[in-house]
Amino acid sequence: MSEPREPQNPAQPAPPPGTWVLGRVRGIQLTMRFTWLPVAILLALGFSAIIAQQFPYLSGGWRYFASFAFVVAFTLSVLLHELAHALMALRFRISVTEINLGFFAAGTHIEGERKSPLEEFAISVVGPVASLLVGGAAYLGSRALDEGVAYAVVMQLAVANLIVGVTNLLPGLPLDGGWVVRAAVWKATGNMHTGTVVAAWAGRLIAIAVLAAPVILEEVFDRNPTLIDFVIALAVGFFLWMGSTASLMQARLRRKLPALQVRTLARRAIAVHAWTPISEAVRLAAEGQAGAVVVIDGEGKPHALVQEAAVTAVAPNQRPWTTIGEVATRISAGHIIGVNDTGEEILATLRKNPASEYLVLDAQGQVYGVLATADVERAFRGR
Repeated sequence: MSEPREPQNPAQPAPPPGTWVLGRVRGIQLTMRFTWLPVAILLALGFSAIIAQQFPYLSGGWRYFASFAFVVAFTLSVLLHELAHALMALRFRISVTEINLGFFAAGTHIEGERKSPLEEFAISVVGPVASLLVGGAAYLGSRALDEGVAYAVVMQLAVANLIVGVTNLLPGLPLDGGWVVRAAVWKATGNMHTGTVVAAWAGRLIAIAVLAAPVILEEVFDRNPTLIDFVIALAVGFFLWMGSTASLMQARLRRKLPALQVRTLARRAIAVHAWTPISEAVRLAAEGQAGAVVVIDGEGKPHALVQEAAVTAVAPNQRPWTTIGEVATRISAGHIIGVNDTGEEILATLRKNPASEYLVLDAQGQVYGVLATADVERAFRGR
């Protein structure tokens, strides 16, 4: 008799390709996208050209050293911005799994929803505030320096952080200011999803304004836009539009969460022993109008599931000679779900322990059926 296969579920998932793991802070994994390096080089080269104009007497080596120092300092300030979000979330006992660094797409991966508008506001606003504080401190520090290379580096760091802080406070998703707007609307209406929709549409309006910025510069300020102006406006506007659109779609999907119930989505299942031929299990499932198969041990306790794809992969002429245990996957604790779970609980299980099927138990711990991820996806789409 073949034993069910163990699922491949490593304790710590490997980072995606092109990502460097830097370490951990308070249990939060710090990672950096490989794109940081080429952007850092471009920034360093651009800043070194500025230094060369301001300080022509400075040797090339010192110019590049100063430029690299600015890039590293700015990266650390971005980390402080994201750490502020993360530490505030931890203060509210919300799990934070990762901080991913990048010049234009840094992010803090916060698990779970904020439980109140106050939590939303505090977690969102603290990042820009941290950037503004770093920018202010750098500005004050520059005032204590002579107008040399160090002054230029520290002043540029101040300007960069002030720009980051102010930009992130713009009132539209996916910017931090958008989450602040969501918190305010949530507080006013009592509906978190209404807040998301309002903040997402605000983000779309900001995206349109950014795309139109080069034309506005020409019409209002009589400044001829350059090709670089159009490229930057297109990149930033596209980023804001896509982020706000994704938030809007997520809000619409979450409105469907209350209608998601394991009890109504679960497939009826039959229980068979591991030595049962696949052909016999298929016959019994068809006879019992069941859409899933659960493998039980000698005491009648469920210990494995049979995925539909695994059965389909076995040729029909081989099914009488292949046991159900040979294609079954042992059930882990993370792949068991309660029959009374709904909405957020279902999504939390799917996110934390991805699988194609889950064993559904009733309140007494007896087998109720099997929940297929495909059925949850169809319910989301309204099919």
